[in-house]
Amino acid sequence: MLINPYNGCGIGCFFCYARGFPGYFQDFHEKGIITVAEDFDKIVAEQLDSIDIASCGYLSPVTDPFQPLNRKYRLSEKIIQVFVERNIPIEFVTKARIPQEAISLMKQQPYCFGQISILTLNEELRKVLVPYGASTGTLLRNLERLSREGIYAVCRIDPIFPYLTDRKFHLEQLIERALDSGARHIVASALDIPLKLQDHFFQTLGSYFGTEIVQNYRALYTERIGPYLHAQIGYRKALFSTIREICDKKGISFALCMEYELVDGKAQGLNQKFMSSRNCEGIDIPVHRRKGKRFYPASDCAGDCLHCTDPKCGIPDLAMGKPGSKKDWKLSDYRRWSAQLKMGDLFYGSDSEEG
Repeated sequence: MLINPYNGCGIGCFFCYARGFPGYFQDFHEKGIITVAEDFDKIVAEQLDSIDIASCGYLSPVTDPFQPLNRKYRLSEKIIQVFVERNIPIEFVTKARIPQEAISLMKQQPYCFGQISILTLNEELRKVLVPYGASTGTLLRNLERLSREGIYAVCRIDPIFPYLTDRKFHLEQLIERALDSGARHIVASALDIPLKLQDHFFQTLGSYFGTEIVQNYRALYTERIGPYLHAQIGYRKALFSTIREICDKKGISFALCMEYELVDGKAQGLNQKFMSSRNCEGIDIPVHRRKGKRFYPASDCAGDCLHCTDPKCGIPDLAMGKPGSKKDWKLSDYRRWSAQLKMGDLFYGSDSEEG
């Protein structure tokens, strides 16, 4: 369940695809204004209290939940608390230091996990790519802090920059450091360039790294899939094969994020060809159902939704192993499923807690 408390991000990545989003994100890209969803934690709490079935929360897929502005508003910690109080798992992706409060809250729910995005071990290069993110050392310590508290930790090498962060030797070093720091899974992707932002991207890239690399990128980024330019499929497949080989050698699972190829003019996911885990983030999280005021894992739900064809959670829509299954759901869908579950309970008996 996707949760974005901030429209815009103070981490400062020039390549951020959110800069091309409409609405408040244009204020962010053009004026540097970050829009804050006031009392968003209370809104999320009301929404969760209106449903009886829940997937893992995702904080936040568009902008960094622990960006500098969060130190003032603390919306991310408040939202984590809302989930944990109801015993619903939640995860995050960040390039910033994790607040200790967030870790203390998340360790109370056994399925919570954290993803740390580390682009390079080269700190000088990191400062160019992620100017207001945490240092590479702090990001590695994030993995250590999560692991020490028993929280599942993922390292995301996401995105990988051709000709800058894609050398096998450097990727192997990064994966080894992440593994030593407590990471239990690796996620990777190659940089995509939003068509809407390509002029901004190439101009900024050239100002940092020179005109030659811009020419190399223009020659490499010739595949259009949806609203993005992708690196040529041969390059990407070779890159992902290399990372899978490294991960296999070091005994850590691997998956891709949002990587596609065109087959007969249609986009098809690459994950099945390269991933070594059952789910993208490496951890299977069962769907949770309400029992009284709290939620608990649905009986016999394995949490491997990508492969599920017999949904023990009671929601056939969530069985993504079936052909043609939809994968993007809204609050209205969770409310519809909740109503369906209640109708089922009328006929087959309620699993709500007594009292």
